[in-house]
Amino acid sequence: MHEPLQLRHGAPPSTITLIRLGARTLTEDSLLDQCERTQGRWGFHGFSVFEVPGGDYALLARLVPIVAARPKLFEAQGKTLIDAGFPLLPTAAHPHWTVVLAAATPRQFQAVRQLFSGPKDNPVFRGEDR
Repeated sequence: MHEPLQLRHGAPPSTITLIRLGARTLTEDSLLDQCERTQGRWGFHGFSVFEVPGGDYALLARLVPIVAARPKLFEAQGKTLIDAGFPLLPTAAHPHWTVVLAAATPRQFQAVRQLFSGPKDNPVFRGEDR
C-alpha cells in the first residue's frame, strides 16, 4: 500500500530554479533508483529536487544542509520542466519538489536530463562531500 501523498498548500513561485545534487545524480541508475523509491512510496514515478528560494543558495543550504556538502549540482527551470511535460509536485517540506515522469524508462530519463544544465560548481559547497 502506498503512503498518502501530502502536498504543501499555496501556489509555487512564478519562477523557480530547481537543483539536483551531485555530479552523478542524473545517471540512469540514480534516476531509476529514485523513480522506484517514489513509485513504492506514492505510486508514481518521480525524483526529488530542491527549489532555490529567490535564487539564494545560502538560504537553500540553511534549509537543506546537505546542499553545502555537494561540490556539483544540476539546475533546471521549473517552467521548462512543466512545459516539457514533467509536472512538479510540492512534496515534503519546503523547498522540496518532486519531478514526475510518465515512466521510469531510458527515454524519459534522457528527455528530462536534457532540461538540466550542469554539472556546475556549487556556490555554497563547504568541502564536506560524502
